[in-house]
Amino acid sequence: MEQFVRVRIVQGNGMDLSLFQFDYDLTFSVFFMNADKTIYGRFGTRTEYENAAKDISIEGFKAALEAALALHEEYPKNKAVLAAKTGPEPIKKTPEGFPALLRYASTLDFNSRINQQCIHCHQIGEAQREIHWYDRKPVPDEVLYPFPMPDVLGLHFSPKHRAKISKIASGSSAEKDGFRRADEILTLDGQPMISIADVQWVLHSAPENTTVPATVDRHGKQINLTLTLNPGWRKGSDISWRTTTGELRFVALGGMMLQDLSDAERQRNSIGETEMALNVARLSRGGRRSSGQTNAQKAGIRRGDIVIAYGDRTDRLTESGIIGYVLQDAPQAKTLPIKLLRNGEQTAVELSLE
Repeated sequence: MEQFVRVRIVQGNGMDLSLFQFDYDLTFSVFFMNADKTIYGRFGTRTEYENAAKDISIEGFKAALEAALALHEEYPKNKAVLAAKTGPEPIKKTPEGFPALLRYASTLDFNSRINQQCIHCHQIGEAQREIHWYDRKPVPDEVLYPFPMPDVLGLHFSPKHRAKISKIASGSSAEKDGFRRADEILTLDGQPMISIADVQWVLHSAPENTTVPATVDRHGKQINLTLTLNPGWRKGSDISWRTTTGELRFVALGGMMLQDLSDAERQRNSIGETEMALNVARLSRGGRRSSGQTNAQKAGIRRGDIVIAYGDRTDRLTESGIIGYVLQDAPQAKTLPIKLLRNGEQTAVELSLE
C-alpha cells in the first residue's frame, strides 16, 4: 500500500462519471489508476445484502494491488491495452446532472447539514434507471442488470485470487466454451484482469449476442478461449441484494419483497416446479414517492400470500425476473392483474403501477 497514493472519495457530488464508472451499489470500490487517469483495474464485488464481504478478501485485494503495480511498471508501453478500462461518454457528466438529482449541488456546504447534501453512490444508479422508467420506456439490460456476475455464464471465482475460477456450472455456456476449474483469466477482451471486478467490467461493457476472447493460465500454460454471450444473457442476474432494487420494488412490485418458493414448499401448495410461486415475504410501508399505504397494500395483498401469476406471466420467475418483466416488457402498463394463493385458495387483485 505504501507504493500507492491513496485517495478516498466519500460522496458522489461532482464525481466525474466519465472516469468513475463502477457498480454504484457497492459499499467498497477501488480504482487503481495512473496519475494521467489511465485505469489499471478495479476491485470490489458483491452478490449478497447480508453477507456483503463474501466475494472479496484481503488476499484478493493484495493480489490486485500487486497486479496493478506490475501494470504500472510496464506503463506506458501497455497504455493501448488499458484504454478500454475507461468507459464511454456518460449520459451526464456528473451525478447532479440527472433529473432525479438536480436538487443537489456539486460541492458541499460544511456549514450546513452534510447528510442532506451528499449524493450516495446508489442514487447514481437509481438516477440512470429513472431516465428510462419515468418516461415509460423499457429499461435496457445493461442498466437494469449492471456489472453482471460471471456466474450467469457459469463462471464462479475465488475471492482470494485475482480472477481464478473456483467452479464451472455443469451445462453452462462457460463449460461449453472450454473453461475449466482452476483456470486463471489473464485477459478478457484484450484487457488484463486483476480482479473479479475487472471481469465484471468487461461483461458490463459487452454487447448482446457476441463472443469475447479470453486468455487463461491453465497449470502454467496459456490457453486462448472464447466466452459466448447469448441474447438475453444478463437476465439471469440476481439484483435482489442491491440497494437500488429497494426503489424498484415500489415501482414494479408495489412495495412487495418476493421470495421464490422452494421445491418442498411448492409440493405442499400443489405448484409445479416450472410455475410461478413467489412468497410475499414483506410489504414495505412507503417509498420515496409514496406516503401511507403502498400500491400492494391498496390492492389488498398480504404478507404470506403466494403470487402465482403476474400480468401475463405464469412461468417460474425470481423477484429479479418479475422486476425485469415490468420494467422491460410492460413499461406502459398502468395496472397489472395478479393472481394469489392465500390459505390454499386463489384470489385475483389489480396492482397499480402509478
